[in-house]
Amino acid sequence: MNPSAPQPRICLLVSSFYPVVGGGETHARLLCKEFRRRGENVFVLTRRRVKESPVFETVDDIPIHRVPPSGVPRLGKYLMLLPAFLTLCRRRNDYDLIYVCGLRILGIVGVLAARLLGKKCVLRSESRGEFSGGFIWNNILGETTRPLLKVLFSGPIRLRNYFLKKTDAFLSISGIIREEFEACGIPPAQTASIANGIDTETFQPVDAARRLALRKQLHLPEDRFIFAYSGKLNRGKGLDFLMQIWPKWMAAHPNSALLLIGGGRMQFLSCEAELREQVRTNRLEESVLFTGYVTNVNEHLQAADAFLFPSESEALPLALLEALACELPTIASDIGGNRDVVVDGQEGCIAPLKDEKTWLGLMNDFVTQPDKARQLALKGRETVCRQFSIAHVADEHLKLFERICREGS
Repeated sequence: MNPSAPQPRICLLVSSFYPVVGGGETHARLLCKEFRRRGENVFVLTRRRVKESPVFETVDDIPIHRVPPSGVPRLGKYLMLLPAFLTLCRRRNDYDLIYVCGLRILGIVGVLAARLLGKKCVLRSESRGEFSGGFIWNNILGETTRPLLKVLFSGPIRLRNYFLKKTDAFLSISGIIREEFEACGIPPAQTASIANGIDTETFQPVDAARRLALRKQLHLPEDRFIFAYSGKLNRGKGLDFLMQIWPKWMAAHPNSALLLIGGGRMQFLSCEAELREQVRTNRLEESVLFTGYVTNVNEHLQAADAFLFPSESEALPLALLEALACELPTIASDIGGNRDVVVDGQEGCIAPLKDEKTWLGLMNDFVTQPDKARQLALKGRETVCRQFSIAHVADEHLKLFERICREGS
C-alpha cells in the first residue's frame, strides 16, 4: 500500500458494468459512487460489452476503463482476461487493492496481478456455484444435471481454486455463498461476509397521492391493484411461472395488473421476447405491462401496490431489497438468497417455488387484508434500512480493505 495514501486505492474489476444494467452492475456502481462521495480513490476496470461505449469515461465521478472485446456474450468474459491483465500491469501505480466482483473467471486475473505486482486482492462471489464449479454442471437450483461436465471440469476447477486461494480474502454476500466457501475448504479467517446494499433514499415509500401522480406520469392504470416484478427478464427468474398463474389470477381478480420492470437486452439468458409473445398469444396486453429498460426503477416500484419475486436462484437480490425499501408487501420464492432478507411472516411472505395455490393465496391476502400487508411492508423497510443501506455496506467494505492493506504493510 502506498504509505502516503490515507486509504487504500481500489481497482474494482468486473466483467460487466454501466451501461449494462442488472443486480450486480447496479450494486457495483452504487458502491463506487458511495466511495467517491466519501473521497475514496477508486476506478472500474470492465469489458467494453457495448461497442458504443467509450474506452474511458467518468460516470457519477467514477473513472471507468473498458477493455475488449465487444459483443460475443458467451465468450467475452474469457477473451477479456489478457486485456484486463495488461491494463492492471500498466496501471499498477494507480491502485493498492484489486476488488474482483465475480470470481469465476476474473478471479484468476485479479490474483495473478496482485501476486506479481505486490498488491492486495479480494474476491467476491456474485452467485452460487462460482467457486465450487457448480456454475458449469449444476442447474439453477444447485442440482447436478450435467454429470459429464462435472467429470471433465472438476480437475481444472480444483486447479483454479488452488490458485484463487492465494487471494487475501474472499467475500460472501449471503449465507448460501458462505456455506459454499466453507464446503470448499476456505478457512473462516480468510472469509468476510458483507451483503449487497441499496440507496434507501432513492428507494423509499410514497403516500397515496404521490402514488397516483406517478401512475399518471408513467401511464399506468390508476384504478387497478398493481403487482410488480423488477429485475432482468431472464430465464431462471420465475417469470414463466408468473405467466402461468396470471390468467388464473385475472379470472378471479380482473381489476389487477402485472408490471414487469426491466428488460433482457444484452443478456444471454433473456426471455423477454418469449414473454411478450406469451402475453400477445394469451391476450393479456391490458393487464401485463412491460417497461423495458428504465432508469427510474424506484418510481415504478413506488407506483405499485405489491411485489412478486419468484426467482429460482439468487445470491442476494437487489431487486428484492429495493422493493422492501419502498414498503411494498412482498412475496418471494423460498430460496437461499431471499431467506437472507425475508423472514416469512415478518418482512414479507416466503412461498415455495412454483406452488400455484400458495402464491395465489398470498396474493389474495394482500388484496383482501391490507392491514396485514401494511405491517409486513413496514417491517420490510425497517430491516433493509438497518442492514442493507449502501452507507452501511460501504463502511464494511472499507474496514475490510483497510485491514487487509494494514496487515500486509
